[in-house]
Amino acid sequence: MTLCDQIEQQTEASLSAHTTLVENLLATLTNSANAEELKQNWQRIASHFTTLFTTEASIDQLKQTILQLAVMGKLVPQDPNDELAATLLERIAAEKARLVKEGKIKKQNPLPPIAEDEKPFELPVGWEWCRLEELTQIITKGSSPKWQGVSYTENPSDVLFVTSENVGAFELMLDKKKYVEQKFNEVEPRSILANGDFLMNIVGASIGRTAIYDIDDLANINQAVCLIRIFKNLLCSSFFLQFFNSSICIGYMFDKQVDNARANLSMGNIAKFLIPVPPTAEQHRIVTKVNQLTTLCDQIKTHLQHQQQTRLHLADTLVEQAVSNR
Repeated sequence: MTLCDQIEQQTEASLSAHTTLVENLLATLTNSANAEELKQNWQRIASHFTTLFTTEASIDQLKQTILQLAVMGKLVPQDPNDELAATLLERIAAEKARLVKEGKIKKQNPLPPIAEDEKPFELPVGWEWCRLEELTQIITKGSSPKWQGVSYTENPSDVLFVTSENVGAFELMLDKKKYVEQKFNEVEPRSILANGDFLMNIVGASIGRTAIYDIDDLANINQAVCLIRIFKNLLCSSFFLQFFNSSICIGYMFDKQVDNARANLSMGNIAKFLIPVPPTAEQHRIVTKVNQLTTLCDQIKTHLQHQQQTRLHLADTLVEQAVSNR
């Protein structure tokens, strides 16, 4: 048992060193000053790929780095023929003004200008910084049924009630569905969900997990979930889903949390999030590339899991044989 403890300590120290090495090498990618430096840093990692990415945690780190590179404009080349993001933002502003004039959305309060020292990194040519509210029709959160005198039900024909437990990173988790009385949507019409809405957890340990509501069921949300509705006819929702789940955006969330004892984001802070906006065509190219690379990462992780299962099975067999031979 003493030998086992020593091996365990050595393994933990080795894993810690490995994690630090992977973090530092991946950081060279996101910190690269230009495309040539990025290429050199990636070649250094690629030459030791099978040594570096040998754990599920290291693969997850690689996936997060891919997201960071994507939203920083370092994953795919820019195309000078793309419509500029500034022109895209003008079209969104015009569409928003039309909806306000028609009484379909409320006029939003003026946003503070973006100061240079707020920008976390330099954008590629053709991109623009904006605040999240500039891209949205609505940013709101739900309410507790108890506060509204509404009861839970077992009837799937009632209102599907989505809580933070149902919002995972990149996907909804609706294995355990909850329902509330129909009248909940009468008292909480602003937070009724529409297909394509972003759902972001804003309270507690799951803060930052963001998914798209991609079904048509009549649904509402509780107070721990924020609804973000962008102009999805003008923007690529998948790109912004990648941004919301990136460490850059999650860093905003923990920086802006209201109550340090229990993470809690306000709608005002979320509205002011800085968003890097690429041209629409580039948004789609980025999503395609991220999906390709994360699929490869998942395949590597599956291979590692199979290797681990084989090792465990072998260890179990050897122990069983040793014991039976006593």
